[in-house]
Amino acid sequence: MKKQLLIAAVAATMATASIADVSITGSGKLNFTNTDTTASSDGTTVAGSTANAFSTDLVLQVVGKNGDTSVHFKEEFNDANGTDGMNTKNAYMKSKIGDVNVQAGSWYSADSLLANGTGGDGKFSADYTFEGVKVQYENQNTSNGASTPVAGAASTGSWTVSGAVQGVSLSHEMHENNDTDTKVSGSVAGVDIAYRSYDSDTATSDKESIEVNYTTNGITLTYADVDVNSTGTTTSDAFFGTQASAVGDMTGFGISTAVAGNTVALKSYKINPDNASGSVDNEFTKVVVTRPLASGSTFEATYTDKDDKNSTANSTTLDLELSVKF
Repeated sequence: MKKQLLIAAVAATMATASIADVSITGSGKLNFTNTDTTASSDGTTVAGSTANAFSTDLVLQVVGKNGDTSVHFKEEFNDANGTDGMNTKNAYMKSKIGDVNVQAGSWYSADSLLANGTGGDGKFSADYTFEGVKVQYENQNTSNGASTPVAGAASTGSWTVSGAVQGVSLSHEMHENNDTDTKVSGSVAGVDIAYRSYDSDTATSDKESIEVNYTTNGITLTYADVDVNSTGTTTSDAFFGTQASAVGDMTGFGISTAVAGNTVALKSYKINPDNASGSVDNEFTKVVVTRPLASGSTFEATYTDKDDKNSTANSTTLDLELSVKF
């Protein structure tokens, strides 16, 4: 009997060791959305529609590690568009070759004021840090300027030099097609500032963004601005929310604070749909109330009022979301 208990204890220890470097995390969101669209002329309602929708967004991420090498998988199930869909967000391997960090596979870029995060297969990244300066090379199995791989076509790579000087983060990326992407961020006298400039080799495609945040007495004030040259367009996430299609210039103000256990945020912003001649800014007012629940989940209510200056279709949207992370 003692031998059996000893064998069981050893087996349990070995099993624990074999899964000790595997982590599983994830999140889930359930949304109910009500959208009222009002077609009007000179302020007089002439037609309209109401739409209700339920949607789920489930994400599961698995990371396995062995020494300096790790494998990452991130799967997403999303039925927000009315159709069920499984999407592999990330599937890549990371390791070290000497002092060089390498990563290969497919992964999504980060969301920003200038663009929604996008994915891509056949990616490769290698970086080396010396005396606080990081040098990174990236490439992908796509042709220059193309969104899908082209057999035998040259790939688009880039070199990035980044570091920090007296608390200010600096980054400059140089692409093979002569585009450059420069980022500067830091804090000055309690004001957080993030600036980005994308200089494109393609005519009228330059763009830049700035976001400023200042917190005082528990109140956070935000200013965000995106400028796109001529008729160039940009997608956006972050402050302005997800833009499903390309848009033009954007600018807005926000304020957020804690009220009775809730986080309350108010945003007022303008978005030009395409910067085309004669196009004017659409105006948005958004209120977001977020509250953690005793069950471990988070409840968020978002109300958005859109005044469409370029058509007769104004709309109001109420989005109720229940989310959880593990």
